[in-house]
Amino acid sequence: MAKPSISTLELLPNEVLFILFEYFDAQELYRSFYNLNSHWNCLLQSLSRLSLMFRTSDINSFEKYHQNFPSQIHTLMIYSQDNIEISQFFNLRNLLIWSPTAEQILQINTQSFRSIVYLYISFTILKPSISSLYEKIFSNGFPSLKFCYLCGLESPDNNIQWSQSPNLQYLHTSSNPASILNSSPNLSSLILDLIVLDDKSLHFNPHFNLKRLKLVISHITWLDDTKHLVTLFTLLPNLERLSYHKTYSITNPLDILLSYDWLGGILMKCLPLLKRFIYHLRVCNLFSIDQTDLNEHRSKFRENFLKIYPNQSKYSFRID
Repeated sequence: MAKPSISTLELLPNEVLFILFEYFDAQELYRSFYNLNSHWNCLLQSLSRLSLMFRTSDINSFEKYHQNFPSQIHTLMIYSQDNIEISQFFNLRNLLIWSPTAEQILQINTQSFRSIVYLYISFTILKPSISSLYEKIFSNGFPSLKFCYLCGLESPDNNIQWSQSPNLQYLHTSSNPASILNSSPNLSSLILDLIVLDDKSLHFNPHFNLKRLKLVISHITWLDDTKHLVTLFTLLPNLERLSYHKTYSITNPLDILLSYDWLGGILMKCLPLLKRFIYHLRVCNLFSIDQTDLNEHRSKFRENFLKIYPNQSKYSFRID
Protein backbone atom coordinates (compact mmCIF):
# COMPACT_ATOMS: atom_id res chain seq x y z
CA MET A 1 0.00 0.00 0.00
CA ALA A 2 1.44 3.33 -1.06
CA LYS A 3 2.20 5.85 1.64
CA PRO A 4 0.14 9.06 1.52
CA SER A 5 2.07 11.79 -0.20
CA ILE A 6 3.17 14.85 1.75
CA SER A 7 3.26 18.22 0.02
CA THR A 8 6.29 20.48 0.24
CA LEU A 9 4.18 23.00 2.12
CA GLU A 10 3.41 20.45 4.82
CA LEU A 11 7.12 20.01 5.46
CA LEU A 12 7.37 23.55 6.73
CA PRO A 13 7.33 24.01 10.52
CA ASN A 14 3.98 25.06 11.93
CA GLU A 15 5.53 28.25 13.25
CA VAL A 16 6.40 29.30 9.69
CA LEU A 17 2.93 28.42 8.42
CA PHE A 18 1.33 30.46 11.20
CA ILE A 19 3.25 33.52 10.02
CA LEU A 20 2.48 32.92 6.34
CA PHE A 21 -1.22 32.36 6.90
CA GLU A 22 -1.62 35.72 8.62
CA TYR A 23 -1.19 37.28 5.16
CA PHE A 24 -4.08 35.29 3.67
CA ASP A 25 -7.74 36.19 3.72
CA ALA A 26 -9.40 33.73 6.09
CA GLN A 27 -12.06 32.55 3.64
CA GLU A 28 -9.52 32.02 0.88
CA LEU A 29 -7.32 30.14 3.32
CA TYR A 30 -10.13 27.81 4.34
CA ARG A 31 -11.30 27.32 0.77
CA SER A 32 -7.79 26.25 -0.19
CA PHE A 33 -6.83 23.98 2.70
CA TYR A 34 -9.81 22.99 4.84
CA ASN A 35 -10.82 19.31 4.68
CA LEU A 36 -7.73 18.30 2.71
CA ASN A 37 -6.73 16.14 5.64
CA SER A 38 -6.81 16.15 9.44
CA HIS A 39 -3.42 17.84 9.67
CA TRP A 40 -4.62 20.90 7.76
CA ASN A 41 -7.89 21.02 9.67
CA CYS A 42 -6.10 21.02 13.03
CA LEU A 43 -3.62 23.59 11.82
CA LEU A 44 -6.28 25.96 10.52
CA GLN A 45 -8.41 25.67 13.64
CA SER A 46 -5.45 26.60 15.81
CA LEU A 47 -4.95 29.98 14.11
CA SER A 48 -6.05 33.03 16.10
CA ARG A 49 -4.89 36.08 14.11
CA LEU A 50 -6.73 35.73 10.81
CA SER A 51 -7.97 38.54 8.57
CA LEU A 52 -11.35 38.43 6.85
CA MET A 53 -12.54 40.66 4.02
CA PHE A 54 -16.13 41.08 2.81
CA ARG A 55 -16.64 42.56 -0.65
CA THR A 56 -19.74 40.74 -1.87
CA SER A 57 -22.96 39.35 -0.52
CA ASP A 58 -21.25 36.02 0.12
CA ILE A 59 -21.29 36.75 3.84
CA ASN A 60 -22.24 33.42 5.31
CA SER A 61 -20.09 31.06 3.27
CA PHE A 62 -17.82 30.46 6.25
CA GLU A 63 -20.67 28.70 8.07
CA LYS A 64 -19.70 25.51 6.25
CA TYR A 65 -16.49 25.49 8.29
CA HIS A 66 -16.34 24.83 12.01
CA GLN A 67 -18.41 26.81 14.53
CA ASN A 68 -15.37 28.54 16.06
CA PHE A 69 -14.34 30.18 12.80
CA PRO A 70 -15.58 33.71 13.80
CA SER A 71 -13.50 33.59 16.98
CA GLN A 72 -10.32 33.21 14.88
CA ILE A 73 -10.81 36.55 13.15
CA HIS A 74 -8.40 39.19 14.39
CA THR A 75 -8.94 41.76 11.59
CA LEU A 76 -12.27 42.35 9.83
CA MET A 77 -12.52 44.51 6.68
CA ILE A 78 -15.97 45.27 5.24
CA TYR A 79 -16.46 46.78 1.78
CA SER A 80 -20.04 45.58 1.46
CA GLN A 81 -23.28 47.23 2.57
CA ASP A 82 -24.93 43.87 3.13
CA ASN A 83 -26.36 43.06 6.52
CA ILE A 84 -23.38 41.42 8.19
CA GLU A 85 -23.55 40.22 11.77
CA ILE A 86 -20.41 41.97 12.96
CA SER A 87 -20.87 41.13 16.64
CA GLN A 88 -20.18 37.43 16.04
CA PHE A 89 -16.48 38.32 15.55
CA PHE A 90 -15.97 38.93 19.25
CA ASN A 91 -12.17 38.56 19.24
CA LEU A 92 -11.57 41.44 16.85
CA ARG A 93 -8.60 43.72 17.37
CA ASN A 94 -8.93 45.62 14.07
CA LEU A 95 -12.18 46.67 12.38
CA LEU A 96 -12.32 48.55 9.07
CA ILE A 97 -15.59 49.52 7.33
CA TRP A 98 -15.85 51.57 4.13
CA SER A 99 -19.08 53.57 3.69
CA PRO A 100 -21.00 51.61 6.33
CA THR A 101 -24.75 51.37 6.66
CA ALA A 102 -26.52 52.62 9.77
CA GLU A 103 -27.17 48.99 10.75
CA GLN A 104 -23.47 48.16 10.55
CA ILE A 105 -22.52 51.18 12.65
CA LEU A 106 -25.06 50.34 15.33
CA GLN A 107 -23.56 46.86 15.64
CA ILE A 108 -20.26 48.35 16.80
CA ASN A 109 -21.23 48.08 20.43
CA THR A 110 -19.24 48.27 23.61
CA GLN A 111 -20.26 44.81 24.79
CA SER A 112 -18.92 42.92 21.76
CA PHE A 113 -15.73 44.85 21.10
CA ARG A 114 -14.07 45.58 24.41
CA SER A 115 -10.69 44.50 23.02
CA ILE A 116 -10.69 46.40 19.75
CA VAL A 117 -7.43 48.33 19.21
CA TYR A 118 -7.82 49.80 15.70
CA LEU A 119 -11.07 51.21 14.28
CA TYR A 120 -11.42 52.63 10.76
CA ILE A 121 -14.79 54.07 9.71
CA SER A 122 -15.05 55.94 6.42
CA PHE A 123 -18.50 57.39 5.80
CA THR A 124 -19.82 59.75 3.12
CA ILE A 125 -23.48 60.23 4.06
CA LEU A 126 -24.83 61.87 7.20
CA LYS A 127 -26.18 59.20 9.51
CA PRO A 128 -27.62 59.67 13.02
CA SER A 129 -25.93 56.41 13.99
CA ILE A 130 -22.52 58.12 13.69
CA SER A 131 -23.33 60.31 16.69
CA SER A 132 -23.89 57.27 18.86
CA LEU A 133 -20.58 55.80 17.68
CA TYR A 134 -18.75 59.01 18.59
CA GLU A 135 -20.22 58.82 22.08
CA LYS A 136 -19.01 55.24 22.52
CA ILE A 137 -15.51 56.03 21.26
CA PHE A 138 -14.94 59.19 23.24
CA SER A 139 -16.61 57.99 26.44
CA ASN A 140 -14.22 55.04 26.80
CA GLY A 141 -16.72 52.52 25.48
CA PHE A 142 -13.78 50.73 23.83
CA PRO A 143 -11.12 50.80 26.57
CA SER A 144 -8.44 49.10 24.42
CA LEU A 145 -8.85 51.45 21.45
CA LYS A 146 -5.59 53.23 20.54
CA PHE A 147 -5.90 53.98 16.81
CA CYS A 148 -9.01 55.50 15.24
CA TYR A 149 -9.92 56.80 11.78
CA LEU A 150 -13.23 58.69 11.48
CA CYS A 151 -13.63 60.61 8.24
CA GLY A 152 -16.83 61.86 6.62
CA LEU A 153 -19.11 64.86 6.58
CA GLU A 154 -20.71 64.74 9.99
CA SER A 155 -19.31 66.53 13.02
CA PRO A 156 -20.48 66.08 16.59
CA ASP A 157 -22.19 68.95 18.33
CA ASN A 158 -19.52 71.24 19.71
CA ASN A 159 -21.36 71.41 23.05
CA ILE A 160 -21.29 67.66 23.65
CA GLN A 161 -19.52 66.63 26.84
CA TRP A 162 -18.18 63.08 26.77
CA SER A 163 -16.39 61.24 29.51
CA GLN A 164 -12.75 60.75 28.60
CA SER A 165 -11.06 57.96 26.60
CA PRO A 166 -7.60 57.90 28.19
CA ASN A 167 -6.10 55.15 25.99
CA LEU A 168 -6.76 56.73 22.58
CA GLN A 169 -3.39 57.79 21.14
CA TYR A 170 -3.76 58.19 17.36
CA LEU A 171 -6.72 59.79 15.59
CA HIS A 172 -7.56 60.78 12.01
CA THR A 173 -10.80 62.74 11.72
CA SER A 174 -12.63 65.27 9.59
CA SER A 175 -14.90 66.26 12.47
CA ASN A 176 -14.89 69.30 14.71
CA PRO A 177 -11.94 68.61 17.01
CA ALA A 178 -13.04 70.59 20.07
CA SER A 179 -15.10 67.96 21.92
CA ILE A 180 -12.81 65.21 20.67
CA LEU A 181 -9.65 66.79 22.09
CA ASN A 182 -11.33 67.50 25.40
CA SER A 183 -12.23 63.80 25.59
CA SER A 184 -8.83 62.42 24.53
CA PRO A 185 -6.30 63.68 27.09
CA ASN A 186 -3.53 61.27 26.06
CA LEU A 187 -3.84 61.69 22.31
CA SER A 188 -0.31 62.00 20.91
CA SER A 189 -0.91 62.10 17.14
CA LEU A 190 -3.75 63.80 15.25
CA ILE A 191 -4.57 64.09 11.55
CA LEU A 192 -7.24 66.74 11.10
CA ASP A 193 -8.99 67.15 7.73
CA LEU A 194 -11.09 70.32 7.70
CA ILE A 195 -12.65 72.50 5.04
CA VAL A 196 -11.89 75.60 7.09
CA LEU A 197 -10.41 76.31 10.50
CA ASP A 198 -12.91 78.42 12.42
CA ASP A 199 -13.77 79.55 15.93
CA LYS A 200 -15.98 76.58 16.75
CA SER A 201 -13.06 74.23 16.09
CA LEU A 202 -11.02 75.87 18.83
CA HIS A 203 -13.26 75.65 21.88
CA PHE A 204 -11.20 73.10 23.77
CA ASN A 205 -8.95 73.11 26.80
CA PRO A 206 -5.16 73.24 26.38
CA HIS A 207 -3.89 69.82 25.34
CA PHE A 208 -0.37 69.08 26.55
CA ASN A 209 0.18 65.51 25.28
CA LEU A 210 -0.32 66.03 21.56
CA LYS A 211 3.09 65.76 19.85
CA ARG A 212 2.21 65.32 16.18
CA LEU A 213 -0.35 67.23 14.11
CA LYS A 214 -1.17 67.00 10.42
CA LEU A 215 -3.62 69.79 9.60
CA VAL A 216 -5.31 69.73 6.18
CA ILE A 217 -7.36 72.76 5.08
CA SER A 218 -9.16 72.08 1.80
CA HIS A 219 -11.20 75.24 1.11
CA ILE A 220 -10.21 76.54 -2.34
CA THR A 221 -10.69 80.19 -1.34
CA TRP A 222 -7.50 81.43 0.28
CA LEU A 223 -8.41 82.53 3.80
CA ASP A 224 -6.09 84.17 6.29
CA ASP A 225 -5.83 81.54 9.04
CA THR A 226 -3.26 83.38 11.14
CA LYS A 227 -5.60 84.29 13.98
CA HIS A 228 -7.06 80.80 14.24
CA LEU A 229 -3.66 79.11 13.94
CA VAL A 230 -2.27 81.23 16.76
CA THR A 231 -5.16 80.10 18.95
CA LEU A 232 -4.75 76.47 17.88
CA PHE A 233 -1.00 76.33 18.48
CA THR A 234 -1.36 78.12 21.81
CA LEU A 235 -3.71 75.34 22.90
CA LEU A 236 -1.23 72.70 21.66
CA PRO A 237 2.03 74.06 23.10
CA ASN A 238 3.99 70.79 23.12
CA LEU A 239 3.77 69.98 19.41
CA GLU A 240 7.02 68.55 18.09
CA ARG A 241 6.00 67.70 14.54
CA LEU A 242 3.64 69.75 12.38
CA SER A 243 2.50 69.15 8.81
CA TYR A 244 0.30 71.89 7.37
CA HIS A 245 -1.52 71.23 4.09
CA LYS A 246 -3.29 74.18 2.49
CA THR A 247 -5.09 74.44 -0.84
CA TYR A 248 -4.34 77.28 -3.25
CA SER A 249 -6.78 77.76 -6.12
CA ILE A 250 -5.30 79.06 -9.35
CA THR A 251 -8.11 81.65 -9.35
CA ASN A 252 -6.58 83.41 -6.32
CA PRO A 253 -4.13 86.32 -6.84
CA LEU A 254 -0.53 85.18 -7.14
CA ASP A 255 0.62 88.02 -4.87
CA ILE A 256 -0.89 86.13 -1.94
CA LEU A 257 1.91 83.58 -2.18
CA LEU A 258 4.67 85.98 -3.15
CA SER A 259 4.16 88.01 0.03
CA TYR A 260 3.26 85.08 2.30
CA ASP A 261 5.39 84.38 5.40
CA TRP A 262 4.65 80.60 5.47
CA LEU A 263 3.64 80.77 9.16
CA GLY A 264 7.08 82.05 10.13
CA GLY A 265 5.58 84.77 12.27
CA ILE A 266 3.74 82.40 14.58
CA LEU A 267 5.59 79.07 14.75
CA MET A 268 8.61 80.38 16.63
CA LYS A 269 6.34 82.21 19.04
CA CYS A 270 3.73 79.52 19.74
CA LEU A 271 5.59 76.20 19.34
CA PRO A 272 8.96 76.33 21.14
CA LEU A 273 9.35 72.52 21.10
CA LEU A 274 8.80 72.13 17.34
CA LYS A 275 11.38 69.78 15.77
CA ARG A 276 9.90 69.22 12.31
CA PHE A 277 7.65 71.36 10.09
CA ILE A 278 6.33 70.58 6.60
CA TYR A 279 4.34 73.11 4.61
CA HIS A 280 2.49 71.35 1.79
CA LEU A 281 0.86 73.67 -0.75
CA ARG A 282 -1.74 71.95 -2.90
CA VAL A 283 -2.54 73.72 -6.17
CA CYS A 284 -6.17 73.42 -7.28
CA ASN A 285 -7.00 74.07 -10.94
CA LEU A 286 -10.56 72.90 -11.43
CA PHE A 287 -11.13 74.78 -14.68
CA SER A 288 -7.81 74.01 -16.38
CA ILE A 289 -6.77 77.66 -16.31
CA ASP A 290 -3.33 78.48 -17.68
CA GLN A 291 -0.96 78.39 -14.71
CA THR A 292 2.26 79.41 -16.41
CA ASP A 293 2.76 82.31 -14.01
CA LEU A 294 2.39 80.04 -11.02
CA ASN A 295 4.81 77.48 -12.41
CA GLU A 296 7.39 80.18 -13.12
CA HIS A 297 7.25 81.31 -9.50
CA ARG A 298 7.54 77.90 -7.83
CA SER A 299 11.24 78.35 -7.23
CA LYS A 300 10.55 81.80 -5.79
CA PHE A 301 8.09 80.35 -3.27
CA ARG A 302 10.67 77.82 -2.18
CA GLU A 303 13.36 80.49 -1.98
CA ASN A 304 11.16 82.69 0.23
CA PHE A 305 10.36 79.70 2.44
CA LEU A 306 14.06 78.90 2.92
CA LYS A 307 14.82 82.49 3.84
CA ILE A 308 12.42 82.11 6.75
CA TYR A 309 13.41 78.51 7.55
CA PRO A 310 17.06 77.99 6.50
CA ASN A 311 17.42 74.68 8.35
CA GLN A 312 16.27 72.26 5.63
CA SER A 313 16.66 69.22 7.87
CA LYS A 314 13.97 70.63 10.14
CA TYR A 315 11.71 72.57 7.77
CA SER A 316 10.39 71.42 4.38
CA PHE A 317 8.31 73.00 1.62
CA ARG A 318 6.30 70.99 -0.90
CA ILE A 319 4.07 72.11 -3.74
CA ASP A 320 2.01 70.00 -6.12
